[in-house]
Amino acid sequence: MYFYIQDVIVDPEYQGQGLGDKVMFEIETYLQATCKTGATIGLFSAANKEGFYLRYGYLARPTRTLGSGMYKTV
Repeated sequence: MYFYIQDVIVDPEYQGQGLGDKVMFEIETYLQATCKTGATIGLFSAANKEGFYLRYGYLARPTRTLGSGMYKTV
């Protein structure tokens, strides 16, 4: 019913090559096959990295000092 994504990080030397998108594609494929209707998927985004997760349908719940808590319901 509840899923949590932890630490999707690409080494700066390899950023900009689509590796983060490939990781998220695999995660999202697994979640689509596994989650039942009504399941919630949560994660914490690093500050200013929320746009990466917004592309996958996650919604931001911003805080003042940390990156956003984000979630989506399937």
